[in-house]
Amino acid sequence: MPALPLFAINAIVIMAAALAFWLSGDLAPQAIAHIAFGLGILPLILAAITYFVPVLTRSAGAPPQLLAVPLAAWLGAVCIVAAFAGAFDLTAASHAAFTLAAAAAIVLLLWIVRRARSAVGSPHPCLNWYLAALACLILALLAVPAMALWPAQRAPLRLFHLHLNLLGFVSLTALGTLQVLLPTAAGRSDPAAARRLSSDLKFALAGALLIAGGAAFAKPLALLGVALFAIAPLRMGSAWTRLFADRIFRLYGAASSLALAALGLLGLLAAGLAHAYGMIPGRPAIGGFVVAFLLPLVSGAATQLFPVWLRPGPQGAWHSSLRDALGRLAGVRALLMVGGGIAIACGWPQGFWPAFAGVAIFALCALTSGKNLRH
Repeated sequence: MPALPLFAINAIVIMAAALAFWLSGDLAPQAIAHIAFGLGILPLILAAITYFVPVLTRSAGAPPQLLAVPLAAWLGAVCIVAAFAGAFDLTAASHAAFTLAAAAAIVLLLWIVRRARSAVGSPHPCLNWYLAALACLILALLAVPAMALWPAQRAPLRLFHLHLNLLGFVSLTALGTLQVLLPTAAGRSDPAAARRLSSDLKFALAGALLIAGGAAFAKPLALLGVALFAIAPLRMGSAWTRLFADRIFRLYGAASSLALAALGLLGLLAAGLAHAYGMIPGRPAIGGFVVAFLLPLVSGAATQLFPVWLRPGPQGAWHSSLRDALGRLAGVRALLMVGGGIAIACGWPQGFWPAFAGVAIFALCALTSGKNLRH
């Protein structure tokens, strides 16, 4: 099996395991967050970027040695998670994790820049979202050695690290990819997608930086950041409801899951505002982000892309059959994930149960689709 599907399977399994740890209370929240994001999401996103960049630049596929990029990030996460479990010294593990993850991000960023310069024509504007996301990742990672240098500022630097990872790296990558992927899943074009990607990046990037800086040092900046960051998903969602309503408002297919992931992100931004005003606690927001945004995003993307990853080339009946099997009840499972995630973010831990039901439905669809792989 190619590497990218394995990273996708790894991410889904790791996120489900993180939710189980959260429910059990056996691990500290910081350890669970690093399990979900470091072991699951970070390597998947880096691997996915290596897959999409050749498409966006109309160039040859990524060289095999670039597989070292997501693997290095994964190994860095292993170090830090093992340290949280008491196997290693936390300071030494943090430095090792920083070195591996930062090296991976820098290598990938430089490779993208080279591909952009050698592209046939102008690269797709989604490429700039990937560059901005990687820059946010590097900046967020720099907060790790900064915590060791300025221990008195550890708490605000940790908030900066967390928010810039979630809204800078993860969300910018996702929003850029969604504007290309959902029209593909819906089976028709979005003529304004490239124009929105070009015009909205400055708002999303500024919003992510302001939210991260504001959460750490000056709350009013975070409020302004939320307003700016929301522009891109709101404009994207408005276009989708006009162009793809028949595809996103149904109970099956990847498009409904991807659209609900974007809705989950908007819901989490609203929950962030409620937390800023003291209406809900802040710590459950991490679990809410995993459940309401990442689970429907990854499961929807896997539904659309697994057939392509497994059998590259011209699309035929086999691809359609496997995609239909993976997409059964996609809207139902995504609704369970988004609803459960928003409940978790609002401080209601019972939201984990509908989220688990959504994961179980996806797992059942994936298992029962196995017969398609044999044809």
